[in-house]
Amino acid sequence: MNKFIKSFLVLVGLTSALAVHSAEFESNVAISNDYVWRGMSQTGEEPAISGGFDIAGENGMYFGTWASNVEFGDGAALELDWYAGYAGETEGGVSYDIGYLAYTYPGEDSLDFEEIYLGLGYSYFGVTFSSGQDDAPDNTEFSVALGDSGFGLTYGDYDEYGEYTLISYDLPMTVAGLTVSLAWSDFDAEADGSDEDAFLITFSM
Repeated sequence: MNKFIKSFLVLVGLTSALAVHSAEFESNVAISNDYVWRGMSQTGEEPAISGGFDIAGENGMYFGTWASNVEFGDGAALELDWYAGYAGETEGGVSYDIGYLAYTYPGEDSLDFEEIYLGLGYSYFGVTFSSGQDDAPDNTEFSVALGDSGFGLTYGDYDEYGEYTLISYDLPMTVAGLTVSLAWSDFDAEADGSDEDAFLITFSM
């Protein structure tokens, strides 16, 4: 872990500790027929169970963790992510989010990598650039939310891997207290013969 990231995490920790009395705690859990990340299945097209939590202060600082089962045909069975950042919105309505994200795979440390990301948004539009650290590839992602309809469109370009598109729809209903999301994912790989597409259904809370 480089000095910038260490300093950033220390700053987040100190700031969060000072504001812990006003911090908000949120948790999430989801079940999906597949875990697709940037267009590529992380579970061998098998079901995934995921969950995590976030702690955010009124000053805009936040940190959290998230985990899911994975299947790559090696020693990794779990993805465990750690992230911290700062988010807010200008008076002109432009939202921003800058932070650090570590992807870790207990049992297969060779897969671990880190990113520093910057996201900007205005109205229903958003763009996020993730800078891969220590030779990890960069990713650029654009998103559009079609008003309050529940429909969303995401397009991304993941260096060295390929381009992906995700069309999603959040149903205006719940099932046993769970929200339901449908999505179609399409991945065009830079290498021939590695394209993927998938229909996804996710129940979350």
